[in-house]
Amino acid sequence: MNEELLFQPLTIASLELPNRVLMTTVKLGYGTPQGEVTERHIAFYVRRAEGGVGLITTEPLYIHPNGRELPTQLGVHDDGLVDGLRRLTEAVHAAGGRMMAHINHAGRAANPKLVPEGERVSASDVLCPANQVLPRALTLEEIPTYVNYFARAAGRVRAAEFDAIEVPFSHGYLIHQFLSPHTNRRDDEYGGSFENRLRFGREVIAAVREAVGEDFPIIVRMNAQDYVEGGLTIEDAEELAFALEEIGVDALSITSGTMCESVPYCLYPTGTPRAHLLPMAARIRQRVSIPVAVAGRIRTPDVAREALALGQADWIGLGRPFLADPDWVRKTEAGDEEAILYCAACHQGCLAELRRGHGTSCIFNPLTGREAEVQITSVERPRRVMVVGGGPGGMEAAIIAAHRGHHVTLYEQDDRLGGRFREAVQVPYKEEFADLIRYQQVQLQRTGVEVHLNTRVTPEMVEAEAPDAVVVATGAQPVVPPFPGLEETRWMTAYDLLDGKVEVTTSSAFIVGAGTTGMETAEYLARRGVKCTVVKRRPEIGKRLDPLAKALLLRRLESLGVDVRTGVEVVRFETDAQGRTTVIARPWPHQEKAPELHFPAETVVIAMGLRADRSLADGLAGRPNVYTIGDCVEPREALDAIYEGFEVGRTV
Repeated sequence: MNEELLFQPLTIASLELPNRVLMTTVKLGYGTPQGEVTERHIAFYVRRAEGGVGLITTEPLYIHPNGRELPTQLGVHDDGLVDGLRRLTEAVHAAGGRMMAHINHAGRAANPKLVPEGERVSASDVLCPANQVLPRALTLEEIPTYVNYFARAAGRVRAAEFDAIEVPFSHGYLIHQFLSPHTNRRDDEYGGSFENRLRFGREVIAAVREAVGEDFPIIVRMNAQDYVEGGLTIEDAEELAFALEEIGVDALSITSGTMCESVPYCLYPTGTPRAHLLPMAARIRQRVSIPVAVAGRIRTPDVAREALALGQADWIGLGRPFLADPDWVRKTEAGDEEAILYCAACHQGCLAELRRGHGTSCIFNPLTGREAEVQITSVERPRRVMVVGGGPGGMEAAIIAAHRGHHVTLYEQDDRLGGRFREAVQVPYKEEFADLIRYQQVQLQRTGVEVHLNTRVTPEMVEAEAPDAVVVATGAQPVVPPFPGLEETRWMTAYDLLDGKVEVTTSSAFIVGAGTTGMETAEYLARRGVKCTVVKRRPEIGKRLDPLAKALLLRRLESLGVDVRTGVEVVRFETDAQGRTTVIARPWPHQEKAPELHFPAETVVIAMGLRADRSLADGLAGRPNVYTIGDCVEPREALDAIYEGFEVGRTV
């Protein structure tokens, strides 16, 4: 038995947990339009139970259709859903896990595409900026009905044989909308004083307790801070925690933010602080005697251990880290932390895919969300597999193929593995992307992949080696348009700059291209004291960036004084006898007789995208068993390269 505190049992009411690790609620979007459990749900949660999570929380289960956020969200609003939910809990229990149902009504944060205008409700008629919903205030006559919705949902939770129930007083959802002075403008017994604003939540907890019984654990998820002007503060949170214990709540789970005004502090994308709720959780814990959990970018075992050792919390919550690695707990308990695949908070596979209607996945883990349909099977007849390209896609293909039993050799033309990810990790707030490269290198070693660096593979070399299969993952090269006068300037590509091959030695830089790479390069330079101007022809800025990460990046660029201009088309560069360069541009769309635009440029940085490197793939045309993956097919996202590498690795 592991003696460290993280793996000591924890008792919450009648429930004994085997360790101090909580999987917090993560929206999945795997359900039917009716809110039913699917096999995809069951396989996903069973896999996390097999990984050793102490208590697994469901995605938010809506208690009434007018409180939905997603068209494929799980529901608990109808008795007909109980059998499916019971199938889920039985499967998780059979895998050795314990499961908590998170029941919720989103209030004004509900999806306006799913909820008709007259049914969008809240404590008061305060606009939600995130979805532009102006809700109507619940009447005094309606409030008991909504309390009853929570109670009936809780009864279904008990009937479905969950181990605990969680009620959110957080994230700007309905109960929180009554709690917060920002959203509660009522002048009746449900508004005004703290006690009045707590009244709705108090009635919900009393009704839930009656529905589930005295011995059933009730956990409340609550904000330590709203990060909203006029919202709840840490002092309010301390008072709320004390009141919740008096009401009879069995444990607290600490989070922050609202889904209307301060979304980054609910979802914690790249660019938000790591584990910053720990000191606030410690303050709350000092006010109560019931267990306190805390979440919020606690991604590594060391941070979790320290929080417990310092008494900042009784148990530790992680959500998206279990998308990246469902075995986080097992590996930590075994002391095998170098084998953990850590979440980078990029949102590219989870929230981005959820918004597209595909359901939550993970950029690093192609199995996430596909546990019910995809298996990695050992091969009966091992083959010799040659993988060309040591980026994330090529490494993934090599790892999976070798794991299945193939004899795999990986070739990389540079002196390091990582491909374009080496550039990504140089960007401010993306340092955590380096964990993928580290993890893949560990797996290459453990699966016995033979790695050759500084080796450029040619078609002739492939013929000489005569492998049974070839995976071409040669990536892409920067696009550099033939601008007149460019060669006479001091110029470089953003990719070479971020990879450390060149550096900007002047006090200013002119960046051509305001996509993700251009914008991130501007921050990289601005933080080193370089004054940056960024131009782009089209109006979209950072088109492929996660919306939350993009908003944070734009805010940081503004604070750094970066000049970002759209509607500017670079035409040519002119350099005088003293070596001073002027960028000649014109407005876009083109305007007749519009004057030229002139910009001084000490150093020019080209960030105009990538072009597939198909030289090897074309040279192997006609050869059997050649697979091309990633950017050498078409420059896209890391998600695509890793997914394709995984698929080739499991089928080759």
